[in-house]
Amino acid sequence: MLNLDSSSLSISLTLGLALSLTACQVLPKQPHLPASQQLSARVNDLYQQDNVKLVQRATTQTKNIKNTENSKPSKMDLVTAISAQNEIHPDLSGYHPIVTGANAFASRSILAGMASGNIDAQYYIWHDDQAGQLLLKDLWDAAERGVIVRLLLDDFNNSAAFDQHLLRFSSHPNIAVRIINPLMHRKFQALNFVTGLPRINRRMHNKSMTFDKQITIIGGRNIGDEYLSNSQNSQFADLDVLLIGKVVADIDNSFNSYWSAPISFDIETLATLNKGETTDFLKGLDKLYENEKNNTRSSLTVYKEAIEDSSIDSDLLNRRVPFRWTDMQFLSDDVGKLTKNVPAQTNLVQQLRTLLGTPTKQLTIISSYFVPTNDGVNTLVKLANSGVEIKILTNSFDATDVTAVHSGYSQWRPKMLRAGIKIYELKSTASEEKRENKLWKARSQSSTSLHAKTFAVDDNQVFVGSYNVDPRSANINTEMGVIINDNELAQQLHEALSEDLLNQAYEVKLVDNDKLQWHTVEYGKKVVYDSEPRVDVVDHVWLTIMSWLPIDWLL
Repeated sequence: MLNLDSSSLSISLTLGLALSLTACQVLPKQPHLPASQQLSARVNDLYQQDNVKLVQRATTQTKNIKNTENSKPSKMDLVTAISAQNEIHPDLSGYHPIVTGANAFASRSILAGMASGNIDAQYYIWHDDQAGQLLLKDLWDAAERGVIVRLLLDDFNNSAAFDQHLLRFSSHPNIAVRIINPLMHRKFQALNFVTGLPRINRRMHNKSMTFDKQITIIGGRNIGDEYLSNSQNSQFADLDVLLIGKVVADIDNSFNSYWSAPISFDIETLATLNKGETTDFLKGLDKLYENEKNNTRSSLTVYKEAIEDSSIDSDLLNRRVPFRWTDMQFLSDDVGKLTKNVPAQTNLVQQLRTLLGTPTKQLTIISSYFVPTNDGVNTLVKLANSGVEIKILTNSFDATDVTAVHSGYSQWRPKMLRAGIKIYELKSTASEEKRENKLWKARSQSSTSLHAKTFAVDDNQVFVGSYNVDPRSANINTEMGVIINDNELAQQLHEALSEDLLNQAYEVKLVDNDKLQWHTVEYGKKVVYDSEPRVDVVDHVWLTIMSWLPIDWLL
């Protein structure tokens, strides 16, 4: 007779449960339901008209709009205003940087209020917090006006509670929600790591929001309080660009390829509304009333003030937004990267190498997650030895939100510094020591973490998008971005990484005994640290152990 002790029995039962769950893990057979397919057909029909008819439709719809707080009739001439600018620059694209989180929120909110045809949004993270719920409400209000809204989300950061919001949201006849590469277990999500690997390791990291196929916002920001400058605990320093012109069609085509992919599932195929849950979308937006219930000053005031302070609506209508018009190239991973159905040669990183070529003068990298790997470091060292000036800004240990990433970067610092590469690390206290500068603003009570993904090559090429300089972005996740050919923007990025940054960052230096030092400015005084700031003994041990592990490919 076989004897099992309690621990062995527990392990056996756990393994048995995992195997049984794996065996029954099947995604829905029909990812796209008739209602959402018809909605997409309506979008296609909408843009079969020529520009004149589209403008006429927008004007007619304007007359029928109720003059509410969130939708003013004067805001509905978006198509007219942008089409006129596009006609002046038919072969170019215009860009305008969105630097602060407040402006990033206001731009999305106001443009949602100006849209008259459709809105397509694609995001890696859309948090169930005040920013997330406010922007969902903006999209709902647009749908109430007759605007067709399509929302495509990656599933890795979703929750069972957020599923309920999305189900109520997608109940609107003008709204469809799809989840790409979904997790199977909606309520007990930890089970997905037992039953779903390695499939769920591959994520859609793209970020874009496009209005009326005329204007779009892309960059590094997700949707959430910490990305849009209203979190009490942490702030992400980030960068988006507002784009119009020729490049918008390429972004629209990319969205459609992800939206129509067989691994993008209507939310209704994955989840059902819980019994007892309200079916009223607006009543379900609980985060919008939290502060009122607690009788505290509402942080919603920050978002309201951001909208009131923004003039993007009138600036667009009166053509006062200082777009810089230039040649741009849009880059995106094929959606087949998520299912490993496309060759590696099609990856965005390969497109970047082809379009950017080899730097000959300057290379400036700003990347929240910088994991260069041995091959990448050798390439950077070779460039530096050939005379290319290389500067890098990434997170310090205390600023990063992923400790493992720091272990994949920190081990390479001495080799890069010996080659003359300059390295800057953003401090988590950046917002306390300098609350305003050319790159970002943050609220002083919260810690700061770099989240931007941009780099400049030589005199006139700048990439802005979702791509981090790490193996995950290169080989696992899907990414998107634009190459902007503009010498002024390239110069601004090159000049941003200098001693002027030391109020907010450390410059890492190599001293004679091959030791590292961290040079910075704290409250007006120069300070030098001989050991890595805010890294205690336990942190150092963990970083060392993780640097030994062969996990760079996952970072």
